[in-house]
Amino acid sequence: MAVTAFSATPVLAQDICGTHTVISGDTLRGIALDTYGSPKGYRYIFEANSRILGRTPHVIPVGTTLDLPCRGTFVAASISAEPEVQTVEPIAPLEVSPPAEPVVAEVQPTEPVVAEIAPTPDPAPVEAAELVLVGFSDNLPYSDKNLLQGGLITTLIETALLRSDAAKVEIPVFVTRPETGVATSVLPDKFHLSFPWLLPDCSLSEFDADIKNLCENYTFSAPIYEAQMAMFTLSGGPFMEASQEVDLVGARICRPAALHTYDLLEDGMIEPIISLETATDLATCFEDLQNDIVDIVSVNGLTADVYFADSGRSERVVELTDLSAIHTVHAIAAKDNLEGMIAMVNLNAGIWDMLASGEWAAIARDYLNNQLSRH
Repeated sequence: MAVTAFSATPVLAQDICGTHTVISGDTLRGIALDTYGSPKGYRYIFEANSRILGRTPHVIPVGTTLDLPCRGTFVAASISAEPEVQTVEPIAPLEVSPPAEPVVAEVQPTEPVVAEIAPTPDPAPVEAAELVLVGFSDNLPYSDKNLLQGGLITTLIETALLRSDAAKVEIPVFVTRPETGVATSVLPDKFHLSFPWLLPDCSLSEFDADIKNLCENYTFSAPIYEAQMAMFTLSGGPFMEASQEVDLVGARICRPAALHTYDLLEDGMIEPIISLETATDLATCFEDLQNDIVDIVSVNGLTADVYFADSGRSERVVELTDLSAIHTVHAIAAKDNLEGMIAMVNLNAGIWDMLASGEWAAIARDYLNNQLSRH
């Protein structure tokens, strides 16, 4: 790999210090890590190349030459291209090791129970009844009954269960996350797997009813995906220069009701430090941002990509790139539901097979390409 050092003289973000030619396996976060020393700089690269990358930073064509904006200490790797194919950034491919080691988020101070990704040999399939899957609605592009195949996470879970010879899966049930009370309160009395859930930090159980409930009563699957939680504000607004959580003290933050909020607690975003506003949907959050009702919109980055592809993005709306955070996405099963726990073992076995064969990446690529090309 040829590495070229560039001047560290401060310059404007739109100034270009170098280029990078995409090869198979590249992701914008990986390129940003090599270039700026932090994966959070991927948005600077995306914004500098949005005219050729299109609607999302998660699909980058191999062979494309990307402009690399100058930012601080700058080191760029320039690599010759391979034949033209499409590669997808699935919010960081999951690094999984075969049997024995439980798979959890890379940074996990205190861990909830997480089922092993590689099961014991020949786990017994659930034979009593069809598996009941419960997903959350209004969670683009992950889960919703109106999405293609019920959403990306739905598709990955159903495929993984099929690959592991699990019991037949019923058509998933989709529920709406409650605006008050614990999130699991809307789950039916009898279900096997629910999704998508972010992995919580159980050391914070005393501060959040959702975290306490999840850590005490449910088991988490191996990671199915990684979600980048992003924050957006208005250009020229009072929080435009925010680069760390402490800069958001006093901010009014809007989060769509369909999404978890306990990740904000992990980042120190709690009342009265901030004011958390819950909106019925993402469109309402961005309308409130434009109308100065809130200061920040906090949402999954891929959800924002899909929303902007459908609705367009105001030139006034900018992302606070330094405040992005990665959280792993999982399914859950109740600890007292034996069939659900066996279904979890089958799910993890299927995820492992899909990762090993490359099917996981192919499904993610095809689904995202289809979802974004429809807009």
